[in-house]
Parts: sequence; structure tokens; C-alpha cells
Amino acid sequence: MKLLITFSLLLIPKTIYAQSGTDLIPKWEVGIEYYSPTSLSRDIQTISMNFLYGWERTRKFPLTLGGGITLTHAWGSIIQLDDNLNDVEFENSASGIGPIFCLKYELLRFQNWSVAPDFLGGVLLYSEKFPAGGDIYNFMWRLGGMLTYKVPESSTSLGISYRWMHVSNGQGLTPKNPSYEGAGVGFSFIKYL
Repeated sequence: MKLLITFSLLLIPKTIYAQSGTDLIPKWEVGIEYYSPTSLSRDIQTISMNFLYGWERTRKFPLTLGGGITLTHAWGSIIQLDDNLNDVEFENSASGIGPIFCLKYELLRFQNWSVAPDFLGGVLLYSEKFPAGGDIYNFMWRLGGMLTYKVPESSTSLGISYRWMHVSNGQGLTPKNPSYEGAGVGFSFIKYL
């Protein structure tokens, strides 16, 4: 439902916002992220590229809402319990693609700098079942923040982010659930329209 609402918002023309007197600014964002594993039993590294389109509200409640596509590649090993409850290590790698939504709140602004906690989430389809014992789809959630620098006399900004990531295909909270987590940094290029 959230994805449907997000993509519906992407179809609303910019002129509607201009007529309503709101202060929404459309923007594109392209970013790349690297996540290192946070668990030795789930030793999976992930690199993702995000293509986002959204609107930034600049006054009163400085919020950004958007959606787009993420491309990802993950590789490494995962330790899973077999039917006899023995630890078994599986090497695996896969690439994925899927729609994402983004929610960002600008907490602090000082001259050309801003700090904004953010949240990204979506569903990815992978090139194979991933991680081992999982399925061909996963939910990817990312929570963290971005430090952004607005280039003077320009309609562009540069951002650096730090986020925590959780990837799972929703098979429960048991030790056999093939989920994994990571933490990492990202770099973004933002273009205001």
C-alpha cells in the first residue's frame, strides 16, 4: 500500500503544487552505498545504487518523500542451522532490483549544510534464492541519516550518509531465518528541478 501511494504521488504534476501555494521542490537523487556485515554468522557484503525522485518541503516541516529503484549486489557467506540443528556455512552471491520509497526529515540546517535522518524501504527480486535458505525476493530496510552540502549558486547538492540495513524475506524470527544486516556509508548527488 505504501508503495502504491508513493508511486501515485510521483505521477502528480508539479503545477498542482505550484497552484496550491505549497513549498515543495521536486528533485532527483542518485546514490551509491556499501554495507559491511554486522554479524560473523551472516558475513555478507552489499553494494547498492539508488535512483530516487521525490519532493522536498522547505518550510515549517522540512520533509522529503520520494520513491524510485534500487539495484544491489551482495556476496559472502551465511551460517544456517540444518535439520539436525548443526551449523552449516553457505557461500552465496546474488544481484537484485526493486522499487523503494524514501522518507527524510531535515533536522538541522546551517548555511549550506543540513543533517537529515532518513528511512528507505522496498522489495527486491534477486537473480537467485538469496541468502542461502531464502527465497528469490527480499525486503530491504535502511535507517540512518545524511549530511548534505548545497553547492552555492547551483541547483545541486552532495550528500554523505551512514545507515543500518536489514534484509529478510519475512520467514519469521527463528535462527533458521535467512536474514542479514549491515552498516555502511553512501554518497549521493542531488539535483533540484
